[in-house]
Amino acid sequence: MHPIIWQAGGFSLHAYGLLVATGLVVGVAVIAWFAWRYEKIAPDITVDLALWSILASIVGARLLYVVGQWDYYREHPLEIVMLQNGGLVFLGGFLLGWAVLYWLTKRRHLPLLKLMDATAPGISIGYAIGRLGCFLNGCCFGLPTNLPWGVTFPAGSLASQYCPGGAVQPTQLYSALAMTAAALFCAFLYRRKKFDGQIAAWWFILYPVYRFTVEFFRFSPLHWLGLTPVQWLVLPLLIAGIGGLYYLGRQHA
Repeated sequence: MHPIIWQAGGFSLHAYGLLVATGLVVGVAVIAWFAWRYEKIAPDITVDLALWSILASIVGARLLYVVGQWDYYREHPLEIVMLQNGGLVFLGGFLLGWAVLYWLTKRRHLPLLKLMDATAPGISIGYAIGRLGCFLNGCCFGLPTNLPWGVTFPAGSLASQYCPGGAVQPTQLYSALAMTAAALFCAFLYRRKKFDGQIAAWWFILYPVYRFTVEFFRFSPLHWLGLTPVQWLVLPLLIAGIGGLYYLGRQHA
């Protein structure tokens, strides 16, 4: 684990912040490329929409994390805006980011489904890069394991507080690999796209399936009826993806 990549004087370059930022830049670039290459949407339009959606995503991701840790942040309110040590919940950012994208496309009369298709491979690869930041930061870790690829995080990390001296599942790497595969699948599917919204609908299937599965290996202090809160939250996304794929396919037929 290397939470701080470089340090000089009072300045520290945090791995989590660097890789999340890198993931955002790469993700936007990929989105802009797919939007121009396949949908003929100008890059300046895509980048502008992406920047507003990213801002909303950061706010949503942070808010959901703070709500889940409110007992701590109630006593330390100034730390709410300190993102360098981690503390973003993807689902919170995803929901608010999509809401802003929907609002902007409707307001500007832009093709929502085409933009959603272009977003799928970009958000996947950006997510994968961000999860590498989680790994270096020592957050979003898995359950204790005896598997040979289990990772023992050093003292001082969040993982060591819950599993001191023990190896845990590297769920951050599972996530990075799964979403890289999702990005490649979306890119492959784009060449065979039959109707607008097809790529996005598949993403709404792939992400919940991955996230629901990896949650069985990831540490979570909360369970509702045997499932984690995240597993319950992604089920509606899966239903929406399957329903969207069926509905849009029928409309195209």
